[in-house]
Amino acid sequence: MEFWTSFAGQFVLRGFPGAVPQNYDTLVATAVEAERLGFDGVVASEHHFEYNRFLPFPLQALGAAAAATSKIRLITGAMLLPLYDPIRAAEAAATVDILSGGRVTLGLGMGYRPMEFDGIGTAKNTRGARLSEQMEIIRLATSQERFSFQGKHYEYKDQQLSPTPLQRPIDMWFCGGTSRVGAQRAAAGGFDYWLANSDYDRTKEIVDLYLGLAREAGRPADNLRYALFRDVFVGDTLAEARDARDWFLEVYYNEHIRCYGYLMDDKGEPLFNPPFDHPAYLAFVNSLLCGTPDMVVTELKRFEELGVHSITVPPVQLELFSKKVLPEFRK
Repeated sequence: MEFWTSFAGQFVLRGFPGAVPQNYDTLVATAVEAERLGFDGVVASEHHFEYNRFLPFPLQALGAAAAATSKIRLITGAMLLPLYDPIRAAEAAATVDILSGGRVTLGLGMGYRPMEFDGIGTAKNTRGARLSEQMEIIRLATSQERFSFQGKHYEYKDQQLSPTPLQRPIDMWFCGGTSRVGAQRAAAGGFDYWLANSDYDRTKEIVDLYLGLAREAGRPADNLRYALFRDVFVGDTLAEARDARDWFLEVYYNEHIRCYGYLMDDKGEPLFNPPFDHPAYLAFVNSLLCGTPDMVVTELKRFEELGVHSITVPPVQLELFSKKVLPEFRK
């Protein structure tokens, strides 16, 4: 099982501990450090019109990281593809793939915040259907010398992508949260599936659904991969781990989770300012993995046995995680 870490949370977040890097200058340093510590990938997330916490153009940041690293994978997670023209997105990804020696992975999501679609001026209600078409277009454009595509939202006739990436096709994941709709879209397209924070039971439920739907759609489920974002807090003692979790939860929830619509209802629609006793919030709290190194290793081993390809952990406690958790998965 691979371990990735994220740039998300690298920027100024009101009240967040000073140990977290506070500006863009540290992005490259974080990628270099993650590579040195043995992480397999570094993830750049995208959002717009928000207090300075995410990147508006993750591929640009990954391009900078590419020049300072040699082997760590450079991953968007998620790049909000419905806000882009698919060919422009493919061109940008191909450029960074060439510059990095073939290390780009596209994690692509449909987005959920109305203010982003309204502010950029594109329709939110068609984002799911457009994302499915866009991902197929990128798959075709990065795997064939010339390609054609006929869909409801996009049409291309005998076109050629320039430049072409080193990876043919470029590595690509469907970021679908933990909703049934996301699993259905990923399965129907035969795309690898990247889940949002969830505990073991919810992860297994969605993975089983995803693989079953893929088989029904005639997709070779044995070749599909699934990954997971997972907020992990490790400490030499359980009390230290809980302190890290509680601080993160208080600030992160108030600044991001509660007001921006990250949490979703059963239909996959965002919830804005849900109460603290809302089932979606309680599920989020339960998804946070917190414990000593032995406790964290034991829990993560369950996901490895489930067949999870990779776990993305926050960019805090990287040194401790690399020394006391990672080695147990390298044996």
